[in-house]
Amino acid sequence: MTREMPDAPHALDVFKEAMASLASGVAVVTALDPDSGPCGMTVTSIASYSASPPSVIVCVDESTRSYRGMTEGEYFAVHLLSEDQPDLARLFASKVDDKFEQCENTAGPHGLRLIANSLATLICRQSFVAKHGDHAMVIGIVEDGCVADRQPLVYWRREFSGRR
Repeated sequence: MTREMPDAPHALDVFKEAMASLASGVAVVTALDPDSGPCGMTVTSIASYSASPPSVIVCVDESTRSYRGMTEGEYFAVHLLSEDQPDLARLFASKVDDKFEQCENTAGPHGLRLIANSLATLICRQSFVAKHGDHAMVIGIVEDGCVADRQPLVYWRREFSGRR
């Protein structure tokens, strides 16, 4: 049986609507760009990858300012956001030049900036990068971290909300 490929514009519209319907946790990922220093971005394309070794996978758009830090840097930090941090998610999704001046953060290991009051923070050593389309898939091995007793921030249908 031969399947016909859907026309590309329709397939893209369906894809975008389907992905908007998938509720996702929200994270800010920080890294160290080799030229410009600390960088960070909001992501919803993040997941656990392996328990042995403990690893996460993050998908990064090549048009973001954090792309080089994530794909060329040795370390990155994942900050799972709590339900009271939608403004932080918006800040790190913006084109603002120095996002770290506008939020509470501290100096962490390997030159990383660590975001305060996150639901969880994971310090990761980059292990693998693969490019596909306009994104890169970055796998990091978790070397350290912490978890707080907070509720998660969720992104669903293009809006942020707390757990319901």
